[in-house]
Amino acid sequence: MNHRLKPIVCSAVSFSTVLLSVTAAPAATMCEALITLALPHGQITAAQTITGGTFNTPPGCATGSTGCTTNTALPQFCRVAGTATPTNDSVIKFEVWVPTDSSSNRKYEQLGCGGFCGSISYSGLANAIRRGYVAAATDDGSQAGGLATFALGHPEKIIDFGYRALKETTDKSKEIITALTGHGPQRSYFNGCSDGGREALMEAQRFPDDFDGIIVGSPANFQTHLLTGFIWNEQALLNDPASYIPPSLLPVLSKAALAHCVGQDGGVKTDGLVPERPAGLPLRSGYRPMRPGTGSDHLPLIGAGAGSSQNLPRRSRPCDRRTHLSRL
Repeated sequence: MNHRLKPIVCSAVSFSTVLLSVTAAPAATMCEALITLALPHGQITAAQTITGGTFNTPPGCATGSTGCTTNTALPQFCRVAGTATPTNDSVIKFEVWVPTDSSSNRKYEQLGCGGFCGSISYSGLANAIRRGYVAAATDDGSQAGGLATFALGHPEKIIDFGYRALKETTDKSKEIITALTGHGPQRSYFNGCSDGGREALMEAQRFPDDFDGIIVGSPANFQTHLLTGFIWNEQALLNDPASYIPPSLLPVLSKAALAHCVGQDGGVKTDGLVPERPAGLPLRSGYRPMRPGTGSDHLPLIGAGAGSSQNLPRRSRPCDRRTHLSRL
């Protein structure tokens, strides 16, 4: 009996090995074949299987060169890059990274972008696939490297940045995932902070059926007011020469503010943060940073003009939430 079982067991092992080798090869082939996948008002520009656990980004950069990041500890994955052109003035670049080994959890994570975007978050894609997620990201329809110059005279690009690039990325990414794996993701999540948090709110408001969960981090929403506030900051600091804070004095201001504020709420005095304005402490707490000097006649660090520390907007005043003035 044993003599008869052994060949059967060996045969089963051999057969399963053959099956694994057969299924592994087509996965790589299918990835490369995605270059021909037809997308509505869009095109696949790259489809490649990445093995070996490392991948340089931006794609094609030389290891060690300026701006090149070598992402490590990566699973085997299929990298797909594409461009969506829903209007004649739209150029929305996006990438989808799909783990093709056993690490995949069959969940989809779409990443938000920060600032005015203008590039794809490769570090976010790498972090997501390390955790087993299929990941996608977009440049929001801008190739301006984080500047807002793409918007002037281009109303369609403003719409792309506002929400259309997100929807284009979602729909095309899920179509690519289905074409590669034969099924869509089991769960879909959006994860964004700052402008990505605004995007997360936009997803919830405009496309609530696209995701099972949405992470909204520090959303830069209500942009008309937010950006007007940025203009106010610049005017307060630059309109009056006496109000300008030169970089050489930022460490002085930061050190004095932290010495005055940190630890008053029981926090750690060495963490360099003011996690919460102490209860009962007025926002204008009598703190008045001074220029280095002696006696009572030394000058205020910031002049009495529009940019005085007493006139800084609420989010920037000393002792306000999570203020670190050396990073203003």
